[in-house]
Amino acid sequence: MLVEVGLGHSNTEIAARLHMSEATVKSHISHLFDKLAVTNRAQVAIAAYRAGLVD
Repeated sequence: MLVEVGLGHSNTEIAARLHMSEATVKSHISHLFDKLAVTNRAQVAIAAYRAGLVD
């Protein structure tokens, strides 16, 4: 999920790519926000980049 957000995919795109509902994607992303102590998707993408998960 972190990689998907880091690549800039929307919830709809992530749901289709990972074969899950958008509600599940939203839940997972919400947990990412909590675990990474961030407040928006851009910060999640930065975390993915810093971890070397995306270019």
